[in-house]
Amino acid sequence: MHPVSVSLQPFTATPASILVPRRAAVRNSIDFVKLRRAGRSRGNLAMSSAPNHARGAETSGRDDFTVGDKDAVVIVDHGSRRQESNLLLNDFVEMFRARTGYKIVEPAHMELAEPTIKDAFGKCVQQGASRVIVSPYFLSPGRHWKQDIPALAAEASKEHSNIPYIVTAPLGLHELMVDIMNDRIKYCLRHVAGDVDECTVCAGTGKCRLYS
Repeated sequence: MHPVSVSLQPFTATPASILVPRRAAVRNSIDFVKLRRAGRSRGNLAMSSAPNHARGAETSGRDDFTVGDKDAVVIVDHGSRRQESNLLLNDFVEMFRARTGYKIVEPAHMELAEPTIKDAFGKCVQQGASRVIVSPYFLSPGRHWKQDIPALAAEASKEHSNIPYIVTAPLGLHELMVDIMNDRIKYCLRHVAGDVDECTVCAGTGKCRLYS
């Protein structure tokens, strides 16, 4: 396994003023989070709206630091017995692919649901991937990131020994997470005030309300 860094730059996303059903929202690239432009601080990397091969040269003179056409991204969540939760990952993958322009992006569940990491890894290779980037859709660097996902990725790679891979850090402590949480709080308060409909996460649950 060859360590790889991914050079990323910030982007700005605009929240939707009117939310439509969840899958339609993804198809129409409607945003429900507001990400403000952020610079580098405390070692955090900001995100990019599209791959840029020139950026690798700015940091190292090598293309290893960018995501290219032959790179694949596998986005891994925990997995749930609740199908609706699993479908959220598919929606996020669609959104991620649309925003970044990365050509090969596949969802995977660590357990309890399919596709598995092994399934997603193989599908990436079938699409011509020469390197696989396994990115955990997790907040904290706990046991799943330290042990379970690396073990499952290593097992998946055994059938594709010529394909290098990396397991990246989870979302963790990133300054853009502050913006996402703040946006969620503001949106929920607007919903409670009757200004907007439920967001795509709460839609149909009736849980976003004031309790007394």
